[in-house]
Amino acid sequence: MKKIGYIAAAVLTASMLWTSCDELDQYPVTETSANEVYSTTEGYKQALAKIYAAYVIRGQEEGGGNADLNDSDPYYCSRSCFNLQECGTDEIMFTWAASDELKEISLLQGLTGQSKWIAGAYYSLYYIVTLSNDFIRNCSDDGEQGQMKNEARFMRAFAYSQIMDFWPVGAFVTENDPIGAYEPEIATRAKICEYVISELEDLVEKLPAKNEQYRANKYVAAALLSRVCLNAPVYTETSGSEYYNKCIKYSEMVYEGGFALENDFFKLFNADNNKRTNEIIFSFYTGKDGEKGNKGYGSTTMIISGEGNTASDAASANLANVLGAEGNAWQLFRARKEAAQRFESGDKRDLFFKEGRPIANESSIEQQAAGEGYVFNKFCNTKDDGSVASDYSSTLSQVDLPVLRLSEVLLNEAEAILRGGTGASKSALELVNQVRQRAGVGAFSQAELEATANGIQYWNLLEERGREFLLESLRRTDLIRFDAYVGNKYSWEWKGGVYSGGSAEAKFKFFPLPVAELSANSALYDPNY
Repeated sequence: MKKIGYIAAAVLTASMLWTSCDELDQYPVTETSANEVYSTTEGYKQALAKIYAAYVIRGQEEGGGNADLNDSDPYYCSRSCFNLQECGTDEIMFTWAASDELKEISLLQGLTGQSKWIAGAYYSLYYIVTLSNDFIRNCSDDGEQGQMKNEARFMRAFAYSQIMDFWPVGAFVTENDPIGAYEPEIATRAKICEYVISELEDLVEKLPAKNEQYRANKYVAAALLSRVCLNAPVYTETSGSEYYNKCIKYSEMVYEGGFALENDFFKLFNADNNKRTNEIIFSFYTGKDGEKGNKGYGSTTMIISGEGNTASDAASANLANVLGAEGNAWQLFRARKEAAQRFESGDKRDLFFKEGRPIANESSIEQQAAGEGYVFNKFCNTKDDGSVASDYSSTLSQVDLPVLRLSEVLLNEAEAILRGGTGASKSALELVNQVRQRAGVGAFSQAELEATANGIQYWNLLEERGREFLLESLRRTDLIRFDAYVGNKYSWEWKGGVYSGGSAEAKFKFFPLPVAELSANSALYDPNY
């Protein structure tokens, strides 16, 4: 990180804090000093809430104004990470790619470290690391402080899990490093991966089995371990058997928490999804009906407004009645053909507005052809009864951002079994078909589950993940793990700048490090760009 105070010396000294109620609802309230913060239990709770909130909002004013980090736009960690995970994949066609500096990411062509979205993700994730380190330094290991300390350790591990997913190397800083101007150790993602796994393995023993909503518990840590261990062979460039065994072990631990799949898939992504704790293991708070929530323009507000489209009267009606976001159609993205056509007839996850719209996006990505491609109807600001949750123009999205769901754990474990892991209580086929049954589609056979297509092993499992986790910031990671991202084994609309789908260089498995960061830290290097 930058030598100038490692983003901020004594980071809480001039940082916004947040109110903290039983559910750590995240609102900005005040600026204060570190000494004041750590003088009361309430101060500790506010500082911890700040760490959680930093993923979805990053300012000291409503809507993200007076941003904690010094950049021209309050683009939020979650919004930047969404763009990095989704834009350069077979899922979304970004309407405003050229003007919003997403063309290179969307086409997997000409990427540089000048991107504001790459810098936004990098500095936002390290900001969470910094906040967490400062909090941990000021906590004891005992009682309520000890539990909050472990929650901060979880959020630090969560941030590092995304850092190693995006970049091949990065600064490695913990609470044991000094505060102030210095150059931190630079670690490979293999080292960061081992650290994240060791931290989470310790936390599944130390975090409580139950906690307030939106706060980490042992099952949250186990679910993140399931994800990280499945991807660990990619991060460490090893064969992976030990990691697949761990993926299975911690997936099985999640089941001990009594989670169950939600019967109605759509309800996981509507304005009442805060009630879906049966399946949603961990999420970030956005807001409740009639309240302002965090009123941030990232998180699910960006997704729902981004889905919104007014290219026709029917599309405008869909914006108002289904998305529940009348007057806020940003028309940011629509589905690429490959994402829209992978759903079988009757699949409950086939959540698109299609009326009068071609499935293909034949116009050049720079032309902002909002009338092409299907519109997503997955995240919607409507309640279980179909009513609009709130006045969108004044409160914005009321939909929480799901991060870890039971269906992911099921499919993680199934994949780990197929790749040679042991210790599972069910077969891979049973686990996958449990997810498919909820979706209302037929069961796979063992041969279908193990099939190779396009030169990609377990192709149908990759496709199943594409159906289940559309727009949930997992697709790039999945494509890379299945060796379906770079090269030309599998192509999609406008990959490599070609409508029919081209190739992508191997270096695009990583994002370039921000140019400003390379200039500021002489020890940091970019092996790919």
